[in-house]
This record gives sequence, structure tokens and C-alpha cells, in this order.
Amino acid sequence: MGFMTKLSNLAQQVLNTLEPDLEKQEKWLEHNELYSCSESAEMLSFREVIEQAKEEGQKIFVAGDYDCDGIMATTIMVDGLRKFGCTVGFYIPDRIKEGYGLNTATIEQAYQKGYTILVTVDNGVKAQDALDLAASYGMTTIVTDHHTIEHEIDCDILIHPNYLEEQFSTLCGAGIAFECVRSLGTDNSYHLLLAAIASVGDVMPVIKQTRRIIQQGIQLLNEKREMHISPFIKDSKVNEVTLSFQVVPKINAVGRLCNMANVNNVVRYLLSEDPVEVSKLHKQIEEINDRRKKISDQMCNYAMNMVHPEDKVILIQSPGFHEGIIGLVAGKICATYDKPVIVGAQNVDGYKLSMRSPKGFHCMDFLGDFEEFSAIGGHEQAAGFSIDLEAFGRFVQYVKTKSANYSWKKQEESSILIDPSMICIEDIESLDALRPFGPAFKLPMFKMEHPKIKTYYDFQNHKHRRYTLDSGLTCMYFNQPLLNVKLSVNKIQAFEGQVQISEYQGRRQPNFMIEKINYE
Repeated sequence: MGFMTKLSNLAQQVLNTLEPDLEKQEKWLEHNELYSCSESAEMLSFREVIEQAKEEGQKIFVAGDYDCDGIMATTIMVDGLRKFGCTVGFYIPDRIKEGYGLNTATIEQAYQKGYTILVTVDNGVKAQDALDLAASYGMTTIVTDHHTIEHEIDCDILIHPNYLEEQFSTLCGAGIAFECVRSLGTDNSYHLLLAAIASVGDVMPVIKQTRRIIQQGIQLLNEKREMHISPFIKDSKVNEVTLSFQVVPKINAVGRLCNMANVNNVVRYLLSEDPVEVSKLHKQIEEINDRRKKISDQMCNYAMNMVHPEDKVILIQSPGFHEGIIGLVAGKICATYDKPVIVGAQNVDGYKLSMRSPKGFHCMDFLGDFEEFSAIGGHEQAAGFSIDLEAFGRFVQYVKTKSANYSWKKQEESSILIDPSMICIEDIESLDALRPFGPAFKLPMFKMEHPKIKTYYDFQNHKHRRYTLDSGLTCMYFNQPLLNVKLSVNKIQAFEGQVQISEYQGRRQPNFMIEKINYE
């Protein structure tokens, strides 16, 4: 237990909360090497097919997805296969025009261009029609995916956490792609870094191989500047929060605003070794992300004015909404009102909708009895779906009726009482020994009761607020709900949030990042 003595009171309190069993605490402080490569039958088959493809000069087509995980998975798989000596092409679909997953039109084009092997990454378990078409053309079909398998998949090889060893059970799409490339022996530290970013972006449980990938990926970024990823980062010291806020949204932005940019160019950016091209594409990605933020803010403001706070499930839609942004807007409204939220964008074919919910409310269960979705996918706290124009009225009625009788209990998150005197740079840095935090090892909220507020001021038109306490501690509330602006500061009972070190012009200071304010 040598490590344990180095923990500050704050870090020890966090560890005691997350792992009450003292004998198991030390394992959370370990930094281990990656588990050795999978020796599952599926991975051995993958290796054989790729070796044969290389010998026979067969062309391999990698079919990806437009979110951070899908983009990283595509990059890892394409680069790993090319380094192995294979001829490889790739394609990620347009989020708006083509939607999620592999479609038959893409297979048609790949076949016409002479591709004989199909490899999906971060998708495929729901693409049976496309897989059947590929098989009918004599293509070898390899599905690598981590999404829930709802029906048996007919393909030549399926590489999925369900069919790999237990230590790989929490891998995301890029994590699976990384293991495939490791099995070929062409993996490198860059692939590991991309898999780490994707694991954080896809909010995977931070245990087993995923924990090791994230730990090592973050270590790489802290040791050495990387030409594709480091330019996105402002912090001098990187952790999983840095990746979550400063890297992942920028990678995702291009897929969201597919009417303004081509998501396949992000893969080209990540694959490029030309500093001039990398610099040029980096600038474009930053510009697209700035536009994404602007559109998101405009949509949020507009949507907030449409909310009926008394609704048990908030449902709003507008033909002016951008369907690549509706999930972000639903998330913000859900955080503001602590209620399930559905936001829809209307187009010529019908409606694309996105749902977000507080912990304890199951989106897919709530939507389960409506039978007219043209497409649906999701999990407990998030869902995305499409509805035809003529069915939308019936869906609105369904939401009203179902929400009136639907019972659910909000899952309260554990919190740790904290005094402003405990928030110093040394104590915050000591939390690094426990990182990464995330699902299955989630950093609890810190709660500061009856904060003694000296001053406060709003900026960016009341969007953000900064409180300064009598102790000198700064407490920041970014994207504060408009409701809070009108409430009296004297009625504040507690701040809930996280601790963080901020850097400005080379100066570091401890901050309390407010996520929620409790009023009397």
C-alpha cells in the first residue's frame, strides 16, 4: 500500500467513497501495461483474412461512423492495415443525408471500385441489409463494433466485446479497432492515443483494458507534443477532462455540421504526416467547431423560449433546427430543467429527434411502445430516432399520454462535503493518482454548503457567472440556466460541482466548477 500514503485527505475521501473495500483500493492506483492481445477465435480469423488479403493484393474497404469514436476507429483501422501492407480505402457517411451506419449504396460503390473485403468500425451490428448485399457480391464481411447486438448478425467475422476475453468487455469502437491492429503487430503509440480519446468521448466504463488505454494515452500526451491532437489543447497538463472538453467536441463538430464540411477530411487530417496540410486542416476543424458553438447557442436560446416547464417530458421541434445539433440542445435543456427532453428537427421527409434524460429515466423504455419510428437507436439516457411527417402528431400524443402515467425515480448522485479551505492546487493534483474517472469509477460531486459569497458578476450576456468567496476561492458557473439569473444570491444553500486547476498567462489557481446550485 505504498501509494496510499501519498494521497491527500481529499483524494483519500474520494477513494473511500468510490471503493469502500480497503483491500481493493490499491488496484485503482495501479498503472499497468496493456493486457496482451486477444487470442479469441474471431481475432485469429481476422488476422488470417488480412494476411491472405495482403498476399493476394485484395482491396479492403473500411466503413466508419461520424462521431469521435467512429472517426478514431476509422483512422486506426486504415492506418494499421496500410502499415501491414494492404491496399485500403474508407468512407464515413453523411450524418444528415445518409444517417447512421453502413448502407447498401456505399456497398454498391465499394464493389464497383474493386473492394473485395469489407471491414466496419464502430457500426455494423444493425446493417444486415448492407452486409447481405456485400456477401451477394462475394465480398468478405468483417464487422467490428461495440453496440448492443439485438439480432443475430450474418457476417464472416464478428469482432465484438461479447465475443472477446473479459478484459476487453468495455472497449469502444476505436478500442476494438486498436485491438485488431495490435493483433496484426502494426499498432503504435499514436493508435493508442486515438483509442484513449475515443474511449473518453464515448463515455466508456473506465475499467479493464479501457482504463489502461486511457491512462497510457494521457501519459503520452503529457510526455510529448503530438502534431494532430496537441494543437486542440490549451492546458499544460492533460487528463480525461481535458480530452472530454478540448478535443472530443472538435472532432465531433465536423460530423455534426456535415452540410458545411466533410467528416472524411478529419480522418485525412489524422492520417496526414505533412505539417503544412495538418496545420491547414486543424484551422478548418477549429473554425467548424466555432460555428457549431454559435449555432448551438442560437438554437438553445430559441429552444429555451419554447419550453413548457410544467411538462413531464419536454418535447419541442422546429424546421429551423439543425439536426446535427439537436442532441446537444436536448442535453442542455435536460440539465437545466432536470427532466427528460426531446428536441426535433423537421425536414422534407419527416422529423429527426434526439432525446436526453436524467439518471433514473430510461429513454428506450419510455419510447418502447410507439410503433411508428422509421429508425431508432439509443440507450438509457440518450436516444435518436426518425418519424415520418404523417406520424408525428400521433407521436406528440403518445408522449403526452405516456408521460402522464410513466413513473420513474431520479437517481441521486453521491456527493462529498467539502470546505473551501480543502480546495488548493496540491489537493486537486493529488486526485491525478486516481485518474481516469468515468463510468464505473465516477468522480463524485463535491458539495460546498452555505458558501460565503463576497462578489459575483455575469459575462457573455448572463451566459456565465463568476463567484468570488470570502476565502478568495473562485467558483465558476458556465452556461448557467436563465432561471438562476433571476434568483437571489442570498438564497443559495449550496454549490455542487467539481474542483479544477485553471491556467491563465502562466498562472495556476484552484477553481470550483459549479454544475448545480441548490437554493433555500
